[in-house]
Amino acid sequence: MSGAKKRTQPRMTRMTPGGRIKGFLTRPFGVIRVIRGWVLFFAFAPLILAQQNQNSDEIGVLPVQGKVYMIHLPGDINLTAQVGDQGILLVDSGPANLADKLLAKLRQQFGNKPIRIIINTHVHADHTGGNAAIQKAEAAVRAARQGGGGGGGGGGGGGGNNNPAVRIIAHETTLNRMNGATKGETPAPDDALPTSTFFTEKKELFFNGEPIEIFNQAGGHTDGDLMVFFRGSDVISAGDLFVTNSYPIIDAQRGGNIQGVLDALNRILDITIPEFNEQGGTRVIPGHGRLCNESDVDDYRNFMTIIRDRILDLAKKEMTLDQVKARKPTLDFDGVYANPAWTPAMFIEAVYRDVSKTLKRPR
Repeated sequence: MSGAKKRTQPRMTRMTPGGRIKGFLTRPFGVIRVIRGWVLFFAFAPLILAQQNQNSDEIGVLPVQGKVYMIHLPGDINLTAQVGDQGILLVDSGPANLADKLLAKLRQQFGNKPIRIIINTHVHADHTGGNAAIQKAEAAVRAARQGGGGGGGGGGGGGGNNNPAVRIIAHETTLNRMNGATKGETPAPDDALPTSTFFTEKKELFFNGEPIEIFNQAGGHTDGDLMVFFRGSDVISAGDLFVTNSYPIIDAQRGGNIQGVLDALNRILDITIPEFNEQGGTRVIPGHGRLCNESDVDDYRNFMTIIRDRILDLAKKEMTLDQVKARKPTLDFDGVYANPAWTPAMFIEAVYRDVSKTLKRPR
């Protein structure tokens, strides 16, 4: 994989070929690392909570490193901005009701730099809802510069899909869901639709003097997930494949699956390179939650794998969903990841349904 480091030895908490964790919490080093992680979490918890106050109406802009910024929206939604001489590239556009406020914040922070590219990591409206407003706004600016009138204009605004003001990149299945081609989906406005799609393993860009890799991780959070690696800045924008304020959100109705989430987390770990002792180095921007590095992703992957394995073991004993819930397989992690919008019970149910499909039941 271009841009990814090669590991000659598996890390202490790496998966076995069967997908389980080998040696985690069975060796002194593993215990020490977990204790260290919890000590750091509680030491910095007040700062973390202050930084991402979900009740705040303010939009925060955090310089990450290189040319990349983390944009924190009300509701604990994260976008990513890469800024340079060519303009602004956004990873996701936020919900529709915050689009005008987002545009104002970007202009306040970065001047009149045009938004050239949006990469939608998945179909959900809290990450794609701003597409149409941004497309129309940039089309109006371009028309004014060219001395023309008007602005919007279906299918990408200001010139249609063949010449959109903003290039919107997404997975092919995300487009099919947004344009209503997928049964049961409500079509989005024409100006919100992706103008450039792909379904291969990855897509490559070069923008603002930086190589960018867009990885296809479909089948994790949804069936159209992408994550973005800014190679020069050494930052990954993970979308909702990785979040820190809840358990992994698995949209089963749109093709999500726990194994796909774990595969995506492993892909992130294959790319990240720490500066020292798994700290620093590559930064990871989650779809929701705080800015992270490799050790944060590693711990999250390990914890979610432990829970998956617990539920799998209970399912192998032919326990029903209610019986599995009664065993509380997430209990020791609920203090950190329980979220009213995606409860432990909802996560357990999603994982139970996924692992049950892998078991061969006697007829």
